Amino acid sequence: MKLAVLAVALVAVTAHAEEPSDYAFGVPVAAAAGATYLRVALPPAVYEGVVSRDLADLRVFNAAGEVVPFALVPQASPARERPPPIALPMFPLYADRDRPGVEGINLTVVRNAAGTIVSFDASDAGNAPGRTLVGYVLDASAQDEPLVSLTFALPDRSNASSMRMRIDAGDDLAAWRTVDRDATLVNLVHDGQRLTRDRVDFAPTKAKYLRLSWTPGRPVIEFTAVTGERGERMVEPPREWRAVAGTPVKDRPGDYEYDLGGAFPVDRIAVDLTVPNSIVPVSVFARRAPAEAWLTMGTTVFYRLAQPDGGDVASAPFAVTGDGRRYWLIRVDSRAGVAGGTMPARFGWRPQEIVFAARGAGPFTLAFGRFDATRGALPIETLVPDYARAGMASLANVALAQAGSRVVLGGPERAQKAADVMRWALWAALVAGVLVLGWMAWRLVRDMSAKPGD
Repeated sequence: MKLAVLAVALVAVTAHAEEPSDYAFGVPVAAAAGATYLRVALPPAVYEGVVSRDLADLRVFNAAGEVVPFALVPQASPARERPPPIALPMFPLYADRDRPGVEGINLTVVRNAAGTIVSFDASDAGNAPGRTLVGYVLDASAQDEPLVSLTFALPDRSNASSMRMRIDAGDDLAAWRTVDRDATLVNLVHDGQRLTRDRVDFAPTKAKYLRLSWTPGRPVIEFTAVTGERGERMVEPPREWRAVAGTPVKDRPGDYEYDLGGAFPVDRIAVDLTVPNSIVPVSVFARRAPAEAWLTMGTTVFYRLAQPDGGDVASAPFAVTGDGRRYWLIRVDSRAGVAGGTMPARFGWRPQEIVFAARGAGPFTLAFGRFDATRGALPIETLVPDYARAGMASLANVALAQAGSRVVLGGPERAQKAADVMRWALWAALVAGVLVLGWMAWRLVRDMSAKPGD
């Protein structure tokens, strides 16, 4: 009879369906009527309340308290883009006909409110009689990315059908390095047809100035403008950021600890230095719990340098692999001369997105915070059948829902490990059994030792 009652109890526990109150906290999600799927980025409150860093204790419920199937959206690789072409100011170079070439021309730079102007010494005056055009200087000083090509605006008709030029790069208008020794332009018109080659590609080159030159006396295509193109660059995805004031570690100058308040998947760290011309080498560490040892995340240098023309240049955020660690430590190199204060830092992460079937009536609730929860997310290929074929494109038309503020569902105790009554009861029974056996053995030994008359 007792075994039957126990079996019925086990079946009842197993059959118990999950409900929102089984989880500590929740976040409401407003849903658009008629949607098949909804997509939502997890707000910071979820990372602050989940027990499992892999989001195993995350669930979605509808207004009736029913579990709604959901899947984690794989994070896409950073996109790449090619910036638009930029017009490069052109400044002509002239030389004497009897002393052709650009090597002997002296150049100076004059900056004013209108920008950068290239001017020449009086000995190299402009297009005076007896002088010839031998090249151009292109001003690329306003660009902070390397150039990979130049495109020339060619005239509709030209006396020359092709020309060869040399491209050099430099930063001070005195020393030059060769980029392309034999760049070719073509502008051929014949029988109403036109054949052009107006683009010159070269290895990525970062320089303030480019110098174009050609052999005097040869036919020249008189191009009217030059644009530069930069190479593809990675587009950083949007991130959430949390600013934390570092706490100086007692008796360890230069060490600052940070508690993020949750297991955020941090992948970027930025330190905004308040003092100009600061250069701070640091080592970065992280851990999941205060009792764990610090794990090295890497070393970097944060800096903030004042520029002669005004403004500052600051270091880019440091890339790390946080893997859901809550506690961080930044150790400043003692040679940097930075100590005291709070060393404020910003921690960035890409919020995990989920997609769920809009089954039942809304509003829906993201529930989280349960110690004994098992993983509830489905594979995205199972939830969205077209994902296996189309990938992220299958989610392009899925409505993006907004998460609200955190609410209490079952209370914080749901996220804490409950006392294991059955285990303690078993241990108590075992101890009691041992005591009983010991008492019985003691009685037996005492009886066997007693005299027959007794």
